[in-house]
Amino acid sequence: MKVISHNKSLRAVLQTQQKACIQHVRAHPASSDVQASPTHNRSQWKLWTIVTVCVALLLPILTWTGLIVAGSQWIDKAKLDMFYNQVQRHATLPNGQPLVRPDEMPSYIGDTLLAIEDHRFYLHPGIDPVGMVRSIWVDVIKQSKVQGGSTITMQLSRNLFLSHEKKFVRKFKEIAIALNLDWNYSKQDLLGMYLNKVYFGHGNYGIEAAANYYFGKTTRIHGNAPTIDLAESAMLIGLLKAPEHYSPFKDLQRAQQRQQVVLHRMYNLGWITQYELQTALHKPLTLAQR
Repeated sequence: MKVISHNKSLRAVLQTQQKACIQHVRAHPASSDVQASPTHNRSQWKLWTIVTVCVALLLPILTWTGLIVAGSQWIDKAKLDMFYNQVQRHATLPNGQPLVRPDEMPSYIGDTLLAIEDHRFYLHPGIDPVGMVRSIWVDVIKQSKVQGGSTITMQLSRNLFLSHEKKFVRKFKEIAIALNLDWNYSKQDLLGMYLNKVYFGHGNYGIEAAANYYFGKTTRIHGNAPTIDLAESAMLIGLLKAPEHYSPFKDLQRAQQRQQVVLHRMYNLGWITQYELQTALHKPLTLAQR
């Protein structure tokens, strides 16, 4: 009888607890959802994190690839191939302009160019994000267009295929073409095409023609005339900012001031020694007779 009584008492307690649980669930119908919510939120957070990381990684790659493909639309392939082959053969163009490959020149000629125009040339893929951000920042601070962010690959793109009008569409094309060129050609090839294409003033295109015009010399290491030295190379490269403005035939003092800027830039980058800097700065320059 005690067992039966005990069972009845136990059953009564269980029924009481069951009723209490039912009442609690009815009073708090969303309690089970609240308990599951943190786990669900953690899963969603992980999913969105993975998606965000994937987009952050893929978007620059897809954009870069898309620009390379787009750049091919604005490239005259026949014109580019012809000019590239002419440089490789160090030919003379129909207008008499001589072409010289970079491997035929002293290394300081290319270094002089890169120091003042594009010192991260061998590190970037045709465009220099650091240089572009810096130029935008300086332009905003100065409230005028005082600094450019173009690499020499971008300048080559403009000189080969585009106009010099300052419009966003032209800049976009310039970037796309530069990425395409950097993808398809070696740095030395791009350097060679640039040095043989850029304007040096007084109707002279290409650094070989400029060396002959301004100094009666050559850029070749083993040529039929003396090879330009570091001081003369710095003066020629200094012309690129504004060829007619910095022409030594028009204003020798202004040309020498620009030359000094180029040489000090090379020294600050660690590309020439103090001795080489001082030697170039104090070397008398003899211009060709015109």
